[in-house]
Amino acid sequence: MDSSFGTLQCTLLDRRSSVPLAGARVMCVGRDGRVHVFTADASGTFTAQVPEGAYDLVISARGYLSLTVRGIGILGGHEQDVVRGLVPGEGQTLEGEPATAIVGVVRDRIGHAVGNVMIHVNADDGSTAYTTRTDRGGAFVLNGVVPGMYDLIARTGDRTLALEHVPIADTRTLVRVDLKIVQL
Repeated sequence: MDSSFGTLQCTLLDRRSSVPLAGARVMCVGRDGRVHVFTADASGTFTAQVPEGAYDLVISARGYLSLTVRGIGILGGHEQDVVRGLVPGEGQTLEGEPATAIVGVVRDRIGHAVGNVMIHVNADDGSTAYTTRTDRGGAFVLNGVVPGMYDLIARTGDRTLALEHVPIADTRTLVRVDLKIVQL
């Protein structure tokens, strides 16, 4: 597999009944202006290879409110799963604040990927926090990050393993921050 491409897998459901939305459409809008359109299968799912980057998803299905999901990050060589429920109705919901994604890989001092590490991203002003874990390959993706100054922290238990200051000024660009842990 080309490491400049990642896998985007979406599962689309009726928010009230959890019934899969077969035939739902997703416009995947890249920061370079490219638009990819995907259609969900009978189980409400689609899987596609897309270039590494940050995307906005516009999800629609007949008889449901459209939904815009901002700042979904796709890391090359990895899979990003997105599950969303749509609400029955007509019209369109608000699009939300522009956002991007922070992605990266956590490695030890000799270059091996480190899985199951907690990743915290805290805004300098304390207003926003995002949390995820690295997968088995050491990869992490934090979606929907709005502009601001952040501390990106890798930790296990109470121990901080790595800390990076990350400015997010432009939502058009995927932010990649690979972390190196000196001591586990």
